[in-house]
Amino acid sequence: MAAKAGNSVGGVLPHPHVIGNAFAQHYYKILNESPEDVHKFYHDESILGRKPNSDGTLTSITTMRDINKHFVSTYLKGCSMQIDNVDSQPSHEGGVLVLVSGSFTVPDAMKRRFTQSFFLAPQKGGYFVLNDVLRYIPVEPGN
Repeated sequence: MAAKAGNSVGGVLPHPHVIGNAFAQHYYKILNESPEDVHKFYHDESILGRKPNSDGTLTSITTMRDINKHFVSTYLKGCSMQIDNVDSQPSHEGGVLVLVSGSFTVPDAMKRRFTQSFFLAPQKGGYFVLNDVLRYIPVEPGN
C-alpha cells in the first residue's frame, strides 16, 4: 500500500508537494477507516517514533509486525481527523520529507493537536514510509 509516485511524464516525477499531499490524504484516510492496514505503508526497516519515554525520548517501533501491532492497538478508528497543513520538500536520493500538522478528536474525548513527520523513501512504483515521528502538542492552559 505504499504511496504511489503518481504519473510521471517523460520520467519527471510530480513535485514533492503533490506527493506529500496525496500521501497524507491517503494515509490518514486508511488510519481512520482501516488501522489494520496502515502497516502496509511501511517496510521492515522502517522506524516509528511514538509516545515519549519519561526522559523525553521517543520509543522506536520497527518491523512491519510490530508496526501493525501498534496501529491495531490504537484508538483512532472512527475518530475525526483534521489536517491543517502538509509541507513537503525533496530529500535524500529521491525521497520526500513530509510534515503534517492537525488534530484527532476521539469520541468522548478532547481534541489532540499533533505534528507528524515522514520520510518517504523511493521504491519501485512509489514510496514507502522509512521514518515516521508523531508528537502530540500539549494544550496550553486557558486554550
